[in-house]
Amino acid sequence: MTPDEYIPTEEPARYEDEAPRTQYLDPRESEEELERGFFESVENDLWNLPSLRNNRGFIAYCILLVGVMIGWPYYYKVSLREITSLEKKLEDIRYKALFTSAALIEYERINNITTKVEQYQLQLVPATQPPYLLVDSGQYPTPQPR
Repeated sequence: MTPDEYIPTEEPARYEDEAPRTQYLDPRESEEELERGFFESVENDLWNLPSLRNNRGFIAYCILLVGVMIGWPYYYKVSLREITSLEKKLEDIRYKALFTSAALIEYERINNITTKVEQYQLQLVPATQPPYLLVDSGQYPTPQPR
């Protein structure tokens, strides 16, 4: 190494009665010390770096967005599950309403028939046995249109 590459620096005195010493440092060594000093200062006081201190709001906003991106699929699945269960309940309620209205219509028709029978004073009595079901046994051929 040539003497041009050395940078003279003064090292502070270690004791009160000692004078400062002049020391020559290699430029590459000073860069390593600067980098080492930078990382040590970052480790010690990360949030007081000017670039981070000026952008704290933006960093908090980015962290919030990341949280929303992570949580949204779980919220969507829960909502979808709830919607599916509510649709199934609605379908069950509609079927129940349909059967109830069908039974109501049946009783209403029977009531209309009995009131007409009473109105015309007919001698009809409601059946106590269910009607017979006629089933084709296949003994006779079915008639075909000509």
